[in-house]
Amino acid sequence: MQRGKEGFSVLRYLIYFSQVGFTVITPPVLCCFGAIWLRNRFGWGNGAVIIGILLGIAVAACSLRDFLRFTERKARESAEKEKEL
Repeated sequence: MQRGKEGFSVLRYLIYFSQVGFTVITPPVLCCFGAIWLRNRFGWGNGAVIIGILLGIAVAACSLRDFLRFTERKARESAEKEKEL
């Protein structure tokens, strides 16, 4: 029985790792492409692209912070559950 729990634990950490990558990479990329599209479509300057990149980095940082809080809460709950057993 113990071996199955370890397998789920490894899978859980793999999912967390991929979620962090997706959470950190996606916002800057989407904001950058959106800013480039706005620049080309409406003739805005390169300042729009810089603002888009900075906005994407800020969103990625907020998402990473929220994810780290989530994992810390889950680890605390898991430790409390093991302590009860």
